[in-house]
Amino acid sequence: MRFVDSHMHLWHLSENKWYPALDPPEGADDFGLGDMAGLRRDYLPEQYRADASGSGLDVTRTVHVSAVTAPGTHLDEARWLDRVAAGHGLVAAVIGAVEPGSDAGTVAADLAEQARSPLFRGIRILYGFDPADPVTRRLVELLDAGGHVFDVVIHPGEVDAWLPLLRDFPGLAVVLEHAGWPDGGDKDQFTAWRDGLTRLAALDNVDCKISGLPMALHTLDAGTLTPWIRTCLEVFGVGRSFFGSNFPVDSLYGSYAQLAETYLSATADLTEAEREQVFVTNAERRYRI
Repeated sequence: MRFVDSHMHLWHLSENKWYPALDPPEGADDFGLGDMAGLRRDYLPEQYRADASGSGLDVTRTVHVSAVTAPGTHLDEARWLDRVAAGHGLVAAVIGAVEPGSDAGTVAADLAEQARSPLFRGIRILYGFDPADPVTRRLVELLDAGGHVFDVVIHPGEVDAWLPLLRDFPGLAVVLEHAGWPDGGDKDQFTAWRDGLTRLAALDNVDCKISGLPMALHTLDAGTLTPWIRTCLEVFGVGRSFFGSNFPVDSLYGSYAQLAETYLSATADLTEAEREQVFVTNAERRYRI
């Protein structure tokens, strides 16, 4: 099965000290990932290809999403990625970052700097931006005007806050990242998550990136993840959904082969053409690959 991986990360920890979230203070777990010791290693194209090999997925191209958490390093990461991509032919598109707490002028300058790269497709917001803040609105305005993608994590409890801003930009290419990152796996949380998905899916310009569910559910087990995956496909449809591996982060919970098997089994009832959409062509469309 061909696969365009819409969400992965590379990092060179032995060279670039840009990732303090991977080595948090004792007892801290800001993202709810558990023990992150398995991520404290260099993860370059060679390591990614080794993980993906033998998975049953033929990874043709990938979308790299910014992973830096040290202040003032997102532009350094963007320049580094240009060099890495030039030597490998793996990364076909890059989703960059702007720093939480920046003013509107800095956001505009950082966006313009990253947009100079032919790989640049947009910006990801993971945390630290209030949708009611004028700086966030300015970022969205700039992304919309530039034809860029807005990758955004919107947890179930944040949907109401984000909807007014997103409704104001019906032409903006929005990707709901990590399937909305549910707050846990029990019945009530599933219901709240599904309700949030449904309200976001009512906006025609929002796509659903099915990635990162293992971060919320702490497993790659197909039996556990399949109801969540099928819900994404049901709510957004096969025309507005696509898969990402979130590797190496999701390697905390299992192998790339396990993740591939879960994605393949969860889509076993789709037609060949529908599978091609969610594994390949929807990501190619959204990220202009």
